[in-house]
Amino acid sequence: MLKRKVSLDDFYAWYQENKIRLREDAFKYSIHNEKLREEFLKEWPLDRILTMSIDEYIIGKGAKSNSFCYALEAGKYQSLFMGIGGGGSSKFGIYWNENTKSYKNQANKIIPESELEDRFNKLKSDLYEIIQAGRMLDFNNPIFDIKKSKNEFIGRSAVVTKLLCIYSENHSFLGVNMNSQNEFWNRLIPQSNQGGPYRQNHEICKLFSKTYPELESSMLGSILFEYSKDCIDSDNKQGEKEMSEQNNIHHPLSNILLQSKNLILRGAPGTGKTYLAKEIAAELTGGNEDQIGFVQFHPSYDYTDFVEGLRPISNEDGSIGFKPQDGIFKKFCQKAKEAQKTGGQDNFDEAWDSYLAYINNSDEKEYLTKGSYLSVNSRQNLSVNYDKGTSGWSLSRNYVYELYKDSNYNKQNYYKSEGKKVLETLKKRFGLKDYISPTEINTDKKFVFIIDEINRGEISKIFGELFFSIDPGYRGRDGEVSTQYANLHETDEKFYIPDNVYIIGTMNDIDRSVDTFDFAMRRRFRFVEVTAESQLYILDKKLGEHAEEAKTRLRNLNAVIENVQELNSHYHIGPSYFLKLKDVDFDYELLWSDYLKPLLEDYVRGSYEEDETLQTLKKAFDLTNNEQTDLQDTGDYDADN
Repeated sequence: MLKRKVSLDDFYAWYQENKIRLREDAFKYSIHNEKLREEFLKEWPLDRILTMSIDEYIIGKGAKSNSFCYALEAGKYQSLFMGIGGGGSSKFGIYWNENTKSYKNQANKIIPESELEDRFNKLKSDLYEIIQAGRMLDFNNPIFDIKKSKNEFIGRSAVVTKLLCIYSENHSFLGVNMNSQNEFWNRLIPQSNQGGPYRQNHEICKLFSKTYPELESSMLGSILFEYSKDCIDSDNKQGEKEMSEQNNIHHPLSNILLQSKNLILRGAPGTGKTYLAKEIAAELTGGNEDQIGFVQFHPSYDYTDFVEGLRPISNEDGSIGFKPQDGIFKKFCQKAKEAQKTGGQDNFDEAWDSYLAYINNSDEKEYLTKGSYLSVNSRQNLSVNYDKGTSGWSLSRNYVYELYKDSNYNKQNYYKSEGKKVLETLKKRFGLKDYISPTEINTDKKFVFIIDEINRGEISKIFGELFFSIDPGYRGRDGEVSTQYANLHETDEKFYIPDNVYIIGTMNDIDRSVDTFDFAMRRRFRFVEVTAESQLYILDKKLGEHAEEAKTRLRNLNAVIENVQELNSHYHIGPSYFLKLKDVDFDYELLWSDYLKPLLEDYVRGSYEEDETLQTLKKAFDLTNNEQTDLQDTGDYDADN
C-alpha cells in the first residue's frame, strides 16, 4: 500500500483546513498541561531526583505511596504531556514487587539488599544526567549514543521523553510518543543512532516551529499528533475497499472500525448515535448478540464495574468475605479470546516464555556467542551483553517472532544472526515447532463492545492500566498488563484485549462533561461526527408515510438553530426526537410542547431575547415546506408577524 508522503507543505495545507478546531482543542490541552507541569515542578524540582529515597521513586506500593514513578504513570501526572501507562514496571529500572516483598530490576530479578543502595544511586545519577543533557540539547553527548551508551535510561524513551517535555524550559520536546508513531515520523526525519528518538523529537519540533512560527510551541505537540493520526488514518483508508470485499462489509463506518479498532461517534443529541453503533455491531457480528457488549458510563461508574474489583461473597460458615470478580469488559474480552480460532501451528509464546524463565533462574550466563550472553529485560525484550563490559543492545521478541514466521524477513537485518541463534535454541531445547500459517484468520469472529455516553464517566479511572492495552497498536499479547488486583489471582497470567475486540463509544458534543475526556485517551480513538442530516434515513425506516413532513420540519428547525447567536450545529435536533411522534399519535403540537420546547428552553436560557428566539424556533418548526429563509436571521424576525 502506497503511504501518504509527510512534508511541511502537506502539514500546513491540512492545518489551514482544520485550523479552528485544532487550535481550540490544543489550547484547552495546553492550559491543562501547563497547570499540571507547574505543579509537578514544584513537587519534583530536578535536583530532587538526586536526593529522593527509593520509596519516593519506585512504583509497586500502590497509589498511596505517591511516588515519582506512580505519579508519572498512573497518578496525578499521568496525562501530563503523554501517557506512559501499561507494559512492565521494569521501564523505571527498579520497582517494588508486592508478591515477593522485594525490589526488582528490569530483568524481573530480586536485587540483593547489599546491592540496592549502589544500584539505586547509579539509576538516579543516570536519570539526572540524561535529563540534564537533553535539556541542554546536547545530543552529541556519549549519553545519547543508542548503541554504546551505558546510561540506564537511554532505551526508556517514553519515560525520558515525558520528563524532557516537563523539565525543558523552552518546550524543545513535543510530548508525542515517538515509539508508537516511529514509522510515520521516520518518513519526515529518520532517527539516528546518536540521539535516537530524543534528537528526532527535538528536530521535528524545531523544524515546524521555524517554518511556521505562528504555531505556539505549547500547542505544537497536540497539533502534530492530530496530523500524524489523520495521515495514518488516510493510509488506512486505502485498504478499506479491499477489506470491505473481504469481509462483506457495506457500511462505511464498519470499515473505519475494522481499521482503527476504536471509534467514537460524536454529534448533537438525538442524532441516533447509539442506534448507529448497534447497526455497525450487528453488521460486524452477523447479528449475533453474544458477540456484542453494551454499557452506559455515568459519573459513579468505575474500574471495579468495568475491569475487576472485590465483591462480597457468603462463606460456608455464614460469614461475609470478599473475592475478586471480573467486570463487564473483562468478561467480554475473555469471551472473545475463547472464540478465537487457532488454525496453523505456532507455539512461539510457550517456547519463548520457557526460555525467559530459564535465563532468569539459571546460575550461569546464557551465552549467545563467545563473549556475548543474554539476560531478560522484559517479556518483550532480551538484552545482549558483552563480557568485555561494552554496552549491549536489545533483541526484541517481535523481531524473533517475525523471523520465526519468515526466515527471509529482512527488516533490521543486522539482528538476523543473533535472532536465528535464539530460534535454534528455542527449537532444540524448548520444543519450538516449525511455523505453519493459520488456514483461518484468528479474528474471524468479531466482538463489538459499545460504550454509550463514554464521556460521562471518568475515563482514566475506569480504564486504569487498560489505557495501554486499548491502543490499537498494542492489541493482543503485546498489550499485556497486570491488573490492579493481579496479586489476588491464583495465576500470574496477565490481561490483554484480544485483537478481535472492537470498541464503539458515543458522546454528545454539547455535554458539559466532554472536557473531562482524557486527552491521551482521545488519541486512542478515531472520532467521527454523526450529523442530524446524515441520520434522516431513520425517519424513513420508522415513520413510513409521515417521514417526509417530519424531515421537512426538522430541517427547518435546525436551519434556524444554527443561526441563533448563542448556538451552532452542535445544538441541532436529531431525528430520534421526531420518533416520539408515534407516542403522541403524530400530534406535532404535543411533540413541540412535551419534547422539543423544554430542550430548546435549556439551550437558550439566559440568552438575549430568550422568548423571541423560542418563538422564532417554533415558527420554523411549524413550516411544512422548505421556504424558511426569512427565519434564518433570527435578529430580523418579528415575532408579531
